[in-house]
Amino acid sequence: MGSYREEKEIIKKEQENIGRTWIACVWSFLVSMTGGLTLGWWEYKHHPTNSQLWMVPFSLILLVTPVIIWFSVFSSAICDSRGGESQRVTSLNNSVCDPER
Repeated sequence: MGSYREEKEIIKKEQENIGRTWIACVWSFLVSMTGGLTLGWWEYKHHPTNSQLWMVPFSLILLVTPVIIWFSVFSSAICDSRGGESQRVTSLNNSVCDPER
């Protein structure tokens, strides 16, 4: 059993992680929204003349990139076979690839 202080620190860390996740979600939503609005503005203003074509790939990149990133983050968390445990990095002291040998 942990002490009250340890439990309080764990709760504080969890709240910080939730806050960081929300901030990342809001930023990615804003980036995606910027891409959609840029594409809409191009459609409204420049599409009849086919001018300012640089706006199309720029806005599509902004629109789709956050979705791809969130999909990869969530799918890697779901497919984690160890249930969320962090990976351990082992030392190279006794390995064949040890550069010190």
